[in-house]
Amino acid sequence: MMFKQLRIIAVLALFAAFTGCSDDDEPVVEPTLEVNYANVAGIWQLSEWNGEAMDADSRYFYIRLSRSQENGSRSYEIYTNLNSFVSEYISGTYELNLEEPNFPLISGTYDYTLSTDDEWAHQFVVSELYQASMKWTAEDDTDEVRVYKRCDEIPADIVDGERL
Repeated sequence: MMFKQLRIIAVLALFAAFTGCSDDDEPVVEPTLEVNYANVAGIWQLSEWNGEAMDADSRYFYIRLSRSQENGSRSYEIYTNLNSFVSEYISGTYELNLEEPNFPLISGTYDYTLSTDDEWAHQFVVSELYQASMKWTAEDDTDEVRVYKRCDEIPADIVDGERL
């Protein structure tokens, strides 16, 4: 009888050893979000451009994507110093093309004309959308890759035009 109980205890211990392994050793994988207006809306800071980390102390690019529609379109605001020695404010409208769920595109137009074109230079495939980050890859140039991180706000000195 004692041998039978020891065998049962041994089997239970062996079972517990195999099923007791936790997934703590594996990294927690955050699920990607569906690309839609609600999930892309917000304030985003460019953190990586074409594989190069942005130095937030000297170069910056913030984009605020609105969720709500005004006059049939959604607006954006950009604060950047990437193309200038001073801070620039750029505004316009954007749209998501969600016809192909595995290939969602974001594109936009400027409120004013830059050179001879009022549209963004590229349409971007939105991928790897998480709560805190997303990736844009130019549809026509896969070397043009932008990684954004979500922000709570755009720094006041940038909005006020005080930071170069």
